[in-house]
Amino acid sequence: MKLIDKIAFLVLGVVSLASIFGFFETSPDPDAPRRPSIALAPPQGDPLPPRNPTRDPIVVVDMGQRPTTSLGTAFSLESAGVWMTARHVVDGCDKVGLMTGPSKAAKVNQIWIHPSADLALLSQSLRRPALRMADRDPVIGEQGYGVGYPQGKPGEVVGTLLGRATSRSTGRYKLDEPVLIWTETARFPNFSGDLAGISGGPLFAQDGTVLGVIVSGTVRRGRFNTVAPSSLTLALQEAQLTPGDIGDTAPVPVPIEAQALSDLGQQLRQDGAVAQVICLVN
Repeated sequence: MKLIDKIAFLVLGVVSLASIFGFFETSPDPDAPRRPSIALAPPQGDPLPPRNPTRDPIVVVDMGQRPTTSLGTAFSLESAGVWMTARHVVDGCDKVGLMTGPSKAAKVNQIWIHPSADLALLSQSLRRPALRMADRDPVIGEQGYGVGYPQGKPGEVVGTLLGRATSRSTGRYKLDEPVLIWTETARFPNFSGDLAGISGGPLFAQDGTVLGVIVSGTVRRGRFNTVAPSSLTLALQEAQLTPGDIGDTAPVPVPIEAQALSDLGQQLRQDGAVAQVICLVN
């Protein structure tokens, strides 16, 4: 599946991370089974209110004055090599790779930056089972289950949806975008500090579909933010992906429950459906 020509790709040349990792590698396609369809009752709660830029609370996110070498999270959107992450994870990087093992990464060939949200699509040759995107908006009070690499290490977070907000990015780029605010209810393992490193990671609904992408958080208030559903819709349209056209899918046992989230996170990282992103800045 190729991203359509009208997308303004930032094309990264074939690069080597030899000086840091030794080499890039590309692994063969996994033999991932398709997840069986299990019907769950829809979550109970009030629907999301319409966006109101004049009344929605503002969350300020400092992007820094210049990009630095850093780590984030990405997940497989289509098993032929399309991935999703947060814009700030890959924006301004000289080289980008997806970690495939200790000191090994697969090079990213192309990057599409969302024009109005903290989202990015990655294209490269790494084949991994994909995650299914939800075909609905989350509801107020719904539980979400996040997987990724907080603080650069495997970890998970659970949150409850509070409502909408406006994220105001300052620093190397300026952007006002709609986001959803979640209050943390659990972390696995139980660690303190910020969630840096989980940015770009998927937030699951209980039925195993991806409700959103984690992009920022506020440690003091115990909250994290995901991109708005409208931002996800545009990214999926640009990638020309439909639910039945994503190839092999990662098996996600449902219903997802908090006490089993660590096992799910470990499984998704081992299968390669969720990967760590490395951004290198010269």
